[in-house]
Amino acid sequence: MAFQPKRRRNLIRVNSIVLIGFLLLAPQAMAQAPADAKAPAETEPATDPFAVPEGATAEELMKFIASVKQKRGRTMESVTKAATAAVAGAEAIRKLKDVSEPTQLAAVREEIAALSFLSRGNPAMKTKMTDLMKELETSPNPTLARLGKMEAFKSRVASAARGTEDQQKAIINEYKKMVVDNGLDPESFSLGQNLGRALASNTELAASFYDQLAGMIDASNDERIKSRAENIRGAARRMRLMGNEMKITGTTTTGEEFDWASYRGKTVLVDFWASWCGPCRAEVPNMKKQLELYGGQGFAIVGINLDNTLEACDQYVAQENLDWPNLFSKKEGKQGWNNPLVQYYGVEGIPTAILVDKGGKVISLRARGAELNKLLKEQLGEPQGTTSTSAE
Repeated sequence: MAFQPKRRRNLIRVNSIVLIGFLLLAPQAMAQAPADAKAPAETEPATDPFAVPEGATAEELMKFIASVKQKRGRTMESVTKAATAAVAGAEAIRKLKDVSEPTQLAAVREEIAALSFLSRGNPAMKTKMTDLMKELETSPNPTLARLGKMEAFKSRVASAARGTEDQQKAIINEYKKMVVDNGLDPESFSLGQNLGRALASNTELAASFYDQLAGMIDASNDERIKSRAENIRGAARRMRLMGNEMKITGTTTTGEEFDWASYRGKTVLVDFWASWCGPCRAEVPNMKKQLELYGGQGFAIVGINLDNTLEACDQYVAQENLDWPNLFSKKEGKQGWNNPLVQYYGVEGIPTAILVDKGGKVISLRARGAELNKLLKEQLGEPQGTTSTSAE
């Protein structure tokens, strides 16, 4: 853009020459112009859509934040610009007086979300995020103070997977105290689910925490939360599968009763999946490849489908030529995440890939990709099969 000033001077020079020529050549036309004629209005500069509007009310600023989020685009530059504008808008709201508490909370949540993105690799934004957390935690407004403590705890939950067992137990105790002090609401329940997932590498500790969380849910007055108790107990059941037998019952997509006992003596991958799940689809080529390599040595796959319709499942199975059985519940309201096996094992995300050995004992709760390949080699030795071009 460094060329613009010079270009502008050139344009002014050219326009002056044109104007002088016009005055010399058309005096009559100029003389006939009305005495009260107005000069053409200058074009106003375009308003920057990412600039915080001056003198705006809290409601107008919230609309501004919503508008910049819609304009964020898909490039890193545009998303960063929108997030920066959202932070500025939220800061402007916090400086206003007599803002309603719901609007304050909404603005702070928008600011936290934007700063969470901007603080990645940006020390200045990371400092701003830290300062905001301190400001919230010490706020005289108990609602804002609780939000600050909740957000600070989220960061500790996110790092729980890398902590020692003592550190993980300390986070569990901190979570339990938070629920005792403030009750279990949808936000703290979601945080409990995140903590359970973060503890997954320590299966027994995770199972114990899920049991405790289920007890907290039973004590809740929120019926929506209480309805999740059995799913959370299922998550505890899933965590305790390591070294134990897995129970699988149901009907296949073709309507046949599934015979789990017939798989004894085989190494079986139990795959919870859905056709709408991108990561699930990404696993399929390797699953097909391993089945071709180890199928003759006793490797088998059983799918538990989470599609909402049988048609969606069948269409994908036919499209990808999946030649292993898939269980699908045809009972009303028992599809998708309400699938009885999904609930029984508290499956919270897919793909969930569980590997069962020849003796019927679970040996992995995360048998995906390279981990599956390694485990099959350990269980079945060198592959004796070959792969087709399509599988490769």
